[in-house]
Amino acid sequence: MRIQEAWASALWMTPAQSRGLVHFPPNRVYRIDANSDQFLAQMVSLFTRLSYFAKAKTKQYGTGEHCFGSSRR
Repeated sequence: MRIQEAWASALWMTPAQSRGLVHFPPNRVYRIDANSDQFLAQMVSLFTRLSYFAKAKTKQYGTGEHCFGSSRR
């Protein structure tokens, strides 16, 4: 709810108006256990997932502006 409410606030909408704009995938939780023998695999999986946010091809660096809403497929 906090993420949905924050998104609604950023868009100057009520939570009801913004319903459906935030998508939570089924595999949205990553648990990393530094003591697990699966630690490296867990880190690789998380890194791969987070790499989406660092799409160098569609980011504009050095402008001092946020790129919200400018991502292209």
